[in-house]
Amino acid sequence: MDFQLDSLQLELRDALRRYLEAEVAPMVHAYEAQSLPVPRKTVMAMKDFGLLGGLLPEEVGGFGLPMTTYGMLICEVARVWPSLRSIISTSNLAASVLVEGGSKHLIERYLPGILSAEKLAAFALSEPNIGSDAAHIETRATPTADGWKVNGRKLYISVGTIADVGVVFVKSPMADGKQGVSCLLFENTMPGFSTTGIPKMGMHSCPLGELLFDDVAIPAANLVGKEGQAFSLAKKYLNVGRCVVAFSALGIAEAAYEAAVKFSLERSQFGRKIAGFQLVQQMIADMMTLVETSRLLCYRAADALDRNAPDAQALCSMAKRYATDAVLRVAETSMQVHGGAGYTALFPIERYYRDARHLSIAEGTNQIQSMLMAQTVLGVSAIR
Repeated sequence: MDFQLDSLQLELRDALRRYLEAEVAPMVHAYEAQSLPVPRKTVMAMKDFGLLGGLLPEEVGGFGLPMTTYGMLICEVARVWPSLRSIISTSNLAASVLVEGGSKHLIERYLPGILSAEKLAAFALSEPNIGSDAAHIETRATPTADGWKVNGRKLYISVGTIADVGVVFVKSPMADGKQGVSCLLFENTMPGFSTTGIPKMGMHSCPLGELLFDDVAIPAANLVGKEGQAFSLAKKYLNVGRCVVAFSALGIAEAAYEAAVKFSLERSQFGRKIAGFQLVQQMIADMMTLVETSRLLCYRAADALDRNAPDAQALCSMAKRYATDAVLRVAETSMQVHGGAGYTALFPIERYYRDARHLSIAEGTNQIQSMLMAQTVLGVSAIR
C-alpha cells in the first residue's frame, strides 16, 4: 500500500490548512470559551474544500471523494476546530441518509440547502434509553391519513439546537402487524417539535440537544427509505461514522503533539530548554508513536472502505477504538509537558483533552467496538 498522499490530496490539504490557520484558528478560543456556535459562514466556507457532501456522488451535488481523501480533510478540520468538524460530519451523515433513501422530490427539496450549509441537518437516533441498541428505539410514529404523528424524545443529538432539518428514526407499525424502524425527515418549524440544549464537557461550539416530538405531523412524502426497514439504513453508515471519528481523533492528537513539541523547545528550566531533558524526550517519543500508529489505522480503514473490503467493519472499529484512546493519552502527555500551563485556559491543551473525551463514546463506545472486532474472528456475538 502506498501511504503517500498524491498531488491532488496534497493540494487540497494545504489549501484547507492555510484557510483554517488564517481564518478559523483565531476565533476558536473565544467562541469555545463563550459556548457560541460555529458561525454559519464558517461552515458554508467548507463547501469550497469539498467537505460538505464530500462523499456524495457528483450528480447530486457532492464531490465524490474517496474516504481516504475525505478522512484527510476531516483530520485537518479537527486539528483546528473539533466543533466545526462535528457540525460538518453530522450534517453530511444526514445528507447521506437522505440521498440513500429519499425520493427524488425529497432530495431536490432539501439536499441543496444542506450541501450549501444554508440548512444544518441533524441525525436523530439516540434516545434516553437507547444508545448502541438502536434496533429498540422507543420514539413512535403513528400512521395518519396524510403521513405520521411522531411522539418521543431523542437525546445527545449533535447540532440539535441549531439544526434546521434532520432525519429521525422511529418505531412504526408494519403491514404484518409487527413493529419496524422507519426514517422520516423533519423540519424544526413543524408544530409540536422543540429542542433543549444540553451542557457538556467539550466542543462547546457544536451544540448538543434533546429533541422533543409531541404529536409532530410529518407528511408521507418525508419518508426516507422503506417503511419499517430503516434500521439497515442507519447501520450502513456506522462504519463511515467510525472512520470519521478516528480521523477526528487523529487531528486533535496532531494538534496536542505539535503543541508539546513547540512548548518544549521554548520553555527553559535549570538553565536550558526542557526539550533536552530525557524524560521530556521520552514523552515526545511516546506521542509520536501514538500519532503515527493512529494515522496508519485511519488510512487502513479508509482504504478498506474505498475498496469495499470484507474486513472494512473490523478495521473501522479498530481505527476508531485505537485512535480515540490514543488521543486522550497524547493530550494528557502534552499537558504534562506543559506543566502547570497546560492545566490552564491560557493554552489550548486542556481544551484538546475535553474536546477529545467524547470520541471514545461516539459512534458506539470503544467497548462495543471491542466486541464487534472480536466477533469477526470468533463468530460469536457478545450482545445477542
